[in-house]
Amino acid sequence: MGDAKRKSVVNRSTSYLQLDNKNLGSTYPVSVDHTFLSDLFDLEKSYASDSVVMFRKNSHPLRKFHVTGTTIRFMMTISRRFNTEGTLAGCPLHRLYQLMAEEYEESCTKEQFYAEAHKLIALGILSVSRSGIIDEWKLESYKRDTRRFVLFHPLVFTAAFTDLPIAAQKLYLYIVNKNGEKLKHRDKELLGRHSWLYTLTHKSRPAQIRELLQSLSALEINGQRLFLECSVEKDALGRWAVHWVLNPTFVVQHVPGAHYRMVPKAKVPYSQTVSRLRQLFSFNRISEVEQLGNGNVFLNLVQLLHHASMKVLRFAAARIRELIIRYGLHEIDLVSMLTVELEDRSFVAYMEVVKETGAYGYLDAFEEEGVYAEARPLQFFRAIKDKFSIREFAKVCSRAVSELQERYGKQPNTAISLKSMNGHLFTESSHHEEAFYLEDFLLELESNMNGKVTE
Repeated sequence: MGDAKRKSVVNRSTSYLQLDNKNLGSTYPVSVDHTFLSDLFDLEKSYASDSVVMFRKNSHPLRKFHVTGTTIRFMMTISRRFNTEGTLAGCPLHRLYQLMAEEYEESCTKEQFYAEAHKLIALGILSVSRSGIIDEWKLESYKRDTRRFVLFHPLVFTAAFTDLPIAAQKLYLYIVNKNGEKLKHRDKELLGRHSWLYTLTHKSRPAQIRELLQSLSALEINGQRLFLECSVEKDALGRWAVHWVLNPTFVVQHVPGAHYRMVPKAKVPYSQTVSRLRQLFSFNRISEVEQLGNGNVFLNLVQLLHHASMKVLRFAAARIRELIIRYGLHEIDLVSMLTVELEDRSFVAYMEVVKETGAYGYLDAFEEEGVYAEARPLQFFRAIKDKFSIREFAKVCSRAVSELQERYGKQPNTAISLKSMNGHLFTESSHHEEAFYLEDFLLELESNMNGKVTE
């Protein structure tokens, strides 16, 4: 490894690094879930009883209860690429490996990375499931115990760091985790018989820990060492302890609004449907639907509509816009609503007639809220679908709109009642007001147009 490969230039204004990797521009700090980090470190507690396992056929053999250099790479990659809910959809394992290789100056092999993924799945730390039409990764330990995150400086992606002994890497991650965001904070860890540092690093003597600390303190990033001070010595009570003060240059302090993740776009099948939906969502100014549920709502819509015609897609986009305007972006299950409405394909045709003729404005001209109002178009369709052909329905809607506009204007401002119809077409048989239903009005009108007598 040449000196040019090991050198990284510190961006003084942001404390980020310009690395010799495939990323364009600076590499940013990475935010690791504290529970995830703790779960990985806790694996070392069972190291003594561990054995080598082949997690994939003809793959790289691994110890199940052991944190390796690949484990750390996998942890950093997950923390960079998973979303804020600890999941990642539509990203195959091979793509995840490529993303890791892009960020690290020196990557592990593909076989090591694949085997590590299978190990974490076997341990229950990571899972993969089918979400609609794509696979979804999930970090099971994400935010399980706390909402705490540990911010690591991008030096962890340098070749100089990954070339260190794995025990030294784990020691540094542990120290950063314990230090948090404190600057020039003097801290220590006792090295007793059952010290956690011995378990974590697989060492058993103070001299061995000193060697690891010396390898870390010798590392320089643009002339800056990782520690202002560090030593392994006895304290005033004669106990061995590790003492350190981290260099504040490499202590990342959280800034509100800062982003530490780069979530890749999901690779989705049915690309033609995806493209058409995105165009229609953009046209209807509802592109934010793509981000609902971390993209899962959009993926489920793609699955629902991937065999649909352009006519149905246009209807779906317009219907989603209506629902969002009425109930808000996060207040309704868009996929469930469309699934029910599209079960009968003629629903779309009838709804288009209602909209084209202008009768849609009178469809919900009564005061209803909540679930009932959401289901109103479907209720209307079920009431008229067996009473009219499409041609007849278009004719009676056009006639109805003319009469309704004559009495109420182009759009009713208040709820319409039978009493307010002034006896026209309907006879008032009671003294109380009843809600106006467009389907009843159409059926009565159609009967009068054909000279029929209704009972």
